[in-house]
Amino acid sequence: MSSEKPKIFPLKDRQIDAVKPDAHIWLSASAGTGKTQVLTARVFRLLLTETVDPEHILCLTFTKAGAAEMAERINRQLTAWVRMDDTLLANDLAAIGASTGPETRERARTLFARVLDAQGGGLRIMTIHGFCQSLLASFPEEAGIASMFKPIEDRDQKILAREALGDLLLEEEQAGRPQIVEAIQRLSVRMGEEATEQFLMTCAAKADAMEGLPSGTLPFVRQLLGLPIDGDAQSWLASRCTDEAIDLRAITRLRDAMAEAGGKKEQDRQLAIRLWLTLNPQERAAGLADVHLAWATKTTGAPPKPTKGLLKALPDYDLIAGSLFEWSNGLLEK
Repeated sequence: MSSEKPKIFPLKDRQIDAVKPDAHIWLSASAGTGKTQVLTARVFRLLLTETVDPEHILCLTFTKAGAAEMAERINRQLTAWVRMDDTLLANDLAAIGASTGPETRERARTLFARVLDAQGGGLRIMTIHGFCQSLLASFPEEAGIASMFKPIEDRDQKILAREALGDLLLEEEQAGRPQIVEAIQRLSVRMGEEATEQFLMTCAAKADAMEGLPSGTLPFVRQLLGLPIDGDAQSWLASRCTDEAIDLRAITRLRDAMAEAGGKKEQDRQLAIRLWLTLNPQERAAGLADVHLAWATKTTGAPPKPTKGLLKALPDYDLIAGSLFEWSNGLLEK
């Protein structure tokens, strides 16, 4: 540890408000703007408060490196305060917005020993993961896990993943289904063994990602893998016409702009949109071709040109109408 005196930089502007120990603070700032400095100063202010004991303070960070850095800063400063002369100590206390009186200075000199004597071995500065693991270890029965559990290490995780992959390939081979085995073999030749393993681990961690692929991809992949294809085409189309699946905001913006500033054709189109939105998903699927004509022309098959009034009411008409056209046209082509 360096023998050089640690330096506390004076807090500025709203930073002073953020370290007040009697206030609930939500701190948000860009990288390199002094968040760690402010949080460290807040810990000092809490420690200087007579009603706060060191074991009552919990500091959580995202990374082990962040936790180690914060612990090092705090311990180094508390160590320096033990023998620091009154003038320098008062300067440090003033820099964090604390009182500089003799009682505060005396308490500051005792903080290092108070932290060492605190229950649990000092300040608790840990990662979020570490804190959650300690809670699970303290209450395994309530969490529904084994009392002697321990987090799986990266090495053990890789071993289990390889065993699972090996069992899968063996089962497929014994069942006379060579497609998955051959696909992984081709991946290994193309990407290498390690990259293929990492790719498969990424896929396994995001099993629901297939739901976000373009229309028709999931049935194709399921058929390719010899898996059953759930539902018929109409049910699938209905699932793409729910409020959650459509761009409801874009559709209603286009409808409202047409109603407000459109001519006769636009009024007819907004009525078609309005009617379509009142339907259930199955009815919407059946009427998709009709509502498609609200943002597509029969002759050119492209979004109709907007009137000046409509363009004024909805300046991004081209973007919205084009996006809706591609959406509905893509579904109708399936």
